[in-house]
Amino acid sequence: MSTDEFGEKTELPTERRRTQARERGNVARSVDLTAAGLMLGAAAVFYALAVPLCRSLAGLTAGFLRSAGRSHLGVTDVVEEFRTILQVVAPSLLAVLLTMMVTAFIWNVVQVGFLIAPEALQPQFGRLNPLSGFRRIFSMTSLMRLGVSLAKLAIVVGIAAWSIGALLPQFAQLMGLQPGATITYLEGALVKLAFQLAAALVFLALLDFLFQRWRLEQDLKMTRQEVRDEMKEMDGDPLMRQRRREAHRKVAQARELHQVRTADVVITNPTEIAVALKYDPTKMAAPIVVAKGMGEIAASIRRIANEHRVPIIERKELARALYRTIKVGQPISVEMYQVFVEIMAYVYKITGHTPRGLN
Repeated sequence: MSTDEFGEKTELPTERRRTQARERGNVARSVDLTAAGLMLGAAAVFYALAVPLCRSLAGLTAGFLRSAGRSHLGVTDVVEEFRTILQVVAPSLLAVLLTMMVTAFIWNVVQVGFLIAPEALQPQFGRLNPLSGFRRIFSMTSLMRLGVSLAKLAIVVGIAAWSIGALLPQFAQLMGLQPGATITYLEGALVKLAFQLAAALVFLALLDFLFQRWRLEQDLKMTRQEVRDEMKEMDGDPLMRQRRREAHRKVAQARELHQVRTADVVITNPTEIAVALKYDPTKMAAPIVVAKGMGEIAASIRRIANEHRVPIIERKELARALYRTIKVGQPISVEMYQVFVEIMAYVYKITGHTPRGLN
């Protein structure tokens, strides 16, 4: 007894199931990977803008300190000072915000591609059930997520502690340096720490993303019955497929029977099999089977041949051979040429007709 009989998901998901899951917004995506990418982008922006921004703020602060206490500040003065601060900070702040937005977009596209899932935006009122929410919070999956999050936090804190511990002996040497040199050193140390933490987070997030893909693949797996049901749904009901095949067969038979009226001769068994042949030396290299059939179809071929005065010749062995080996629309085999020539000579003799292209 196979395990699938108990409803276990043993089959890989079909493309249709993957597409439906993607349309619902059910895709493999790691929030940690986006967060790690944001931190990496923030570190890069801070590395590029920290020194110019600090120098601008230092100059602005020095100007405020020089003018402090010299005059009374009114509302207009406060607004003007605030505008000056914005002029200094706004470009860097705008660069940070744009970088964060572009970085978040890129990391999400890398994970799931361009995806618009309106169904995922629809409200799900079932999530408002307190009992269901309580079960989700204290489920085994939530406990596993908590454990993984704590492990990630421990790794990040460990890296930060190790990096700061390596820098502590050098802090004592900053006491005798100029403020500018101290700021530059601290800026470099902070950027280095940010890149180290970002690299660690990216590595952990990649592991999480691979796990999310594996879990999604497991969730999308199907039972054999689900695969059969999907194939039945895509292909349609078996009875309808049979009816369509029957309709196509009848159309093909009608087309073949229509060709009987232009045939040169009909070879019969005499009552079980009928094969209609056509030969035009100007267009054909060999005689062509234009229609064939058994039983009722053979009777229809003979009836149409009689109505259009197409000669009917009884040749049992030849009729069987033609019916078994030659498909409609195909020429007869070389071994049958001699017999066909004899038959056509007899037909031309009793009808007084001559072959096409020779009269």
